[in-house]
Parts: sequence; structure tokens; C-alpha cells
Amino acid sequence: MNEHQKKLLISLLIKKEEETRIEHPYDILIHSVLNTIDFEDLVNYHIENEYTEFKSSIFSNIEKRATTFNEHEKMYNSLKELLKADVSYHKSTRIRIILELLLPQLAEDYKTDFFNTFFYSKYTYDNKAALRYISFAETDVTEMLVDHFFVSGDKSYLNVLLKQENAHLLASNAEDLWFMDLSPYFKKRLIEICAFQDLEKFKFLRDIDYEFYILLLLIRNEIKPNKIMSELEKMPEEKQHFALLNFSKWIDFSYVEKKVKKYL
Repeated sequence: MNEHQKKLLISLLIKKEEETRIEHPYDILIHSVLNTIDFEDLVNYHIENEYTEFKSSIFSNIEKRATTFNEHEKMYNSLKELLKADVSYHKSTRIRIILELLLPQLAEDYKTDFFNTFFYSKYTYDNKAALRYISFAETDVTEMLVDHFFVSGDKSYLNVLLKQENAHLLASNAEDLWFMDLSPYFKKRLIEICAFQDLEKFKFLRDIDYEFYILLLLIRNEIKPNKIMSELEKMPEEKQHFALLNFSKWIDFSYVEKKVKKYL
């Protein structure tokens, strides 16, 4: 970006900030100027300059032009080289975001490279970005995901873990997972996935989240629907409608209808 382009962009940005109309031409005019800047130069400017008046406009322009750029491999490899230097956290984040923008135009082994580069990074946001490409991992990282979740409490890791193929691992860690401030949604998903694992792993629920223990028995077909409805009535009233919602997937409409009519 030369000084003339920069001055023109600043002038347009000032006019945009002064503008009171909802519809105005300044965004389009800003992009018109940005389009005259070589794509690689614009990317480099974005990476090297953390604080700039038109940062969001530059990134938006890069997003729009990334698909039509012709040298994705060259740029990806050049940016990867930059990461090997001792760059700041914010600069490495900008590099990662640009690398991900390039991935749709690259062969799938680049997705593996992206995962390997950022899943093992010391930065949490890098780890979370890598999760989008976990299907390209060359090694099983499931247990690492569990560790990341216990350390960070970030539900992004749990979302990836909540799959049927992980049922045994999830059941083995069920009690510890339960006390990680799970929402009702995650508790229900955990029960549904692990329903046919060792019941002993979930006995702790009888004392702290009885309605989820009952749900577990219901899915396992170890409790009759009429008994379920009886147990439902014993629960605190504020829990009953949520428990009914969880049970409703596994019981006949007649039981749901009878309970729902009590609210009418």
C-alpha cells in the first residue's frame, strides 16, 4: 500500500464516520481503493499492522479476494515460514486466520498441516481453530481433547468429543465431566451417548441429578413409562417440565399428553 492509497482510504474512512445515512457509498469506495492493491501486499500489510484505522475493511477485502487469488500454495508456505520466527501472539493469530482462508483452494493435505500446526500450539484460540479440521488428524487425539476440556472448561472440546465412538471414554470420565458446569443440553447428550455403557459409572447421578439417572434407565429400557411418570411427580415442580422434555423422546404420547394437560 503506497502513501497515496493510504491517504485516500483515510479520507474515505473519515467521510464514512461522518455519514448519518444508513445507505452510503463509502464502503464500496473503500473496497474500490483496496482492490487496486496487490493481494499479497495487502495480506502482508494486514499481518504486519495490528492497529490500523481500516483493519476491518482490509480483512473483508482479503476475504472477498482470497478465492480468486492464483498462488494459494505459495502464500500458504510463505506464511508458514513467518510462523517459525518469534512472532507475537496477535501477529500469529492474523497469520492463522489468513492460512485458514486459503484452505478451501488447497489440497486436503494442507488441512492436515493446518491441524498439526495449530492443535499443538500453546495458544488456546489456535487449538480451537484446529478443531474444525480434526477429521484430518493423522493420529488419535481424543484423550488430548479430554485433557484440554478439563484444563480449559471450553465446551468447544466437549462438542467434538460428544460422538458415539467416544462413548467408552466419555463414560469412564462421566463423573468428572458432570462436574464441569455442564448445561442441561450437554448432560442429556452425554446420557444419550453413554446409555449402554457401564451403569456403575453413572450411579452418582442418583444423588445429584436424579432426573438424568431416570432418563438413563429409560433409554436402557430398565424402567417402565408408568414408573417414570410416578418419579416425575416427585421431582421439584420447576424441574418437571424439563424432565418431561427429556423423557418425551422415549415414551408414548399418551403419557406426555396426560402430564401436559395438567398445565392447561
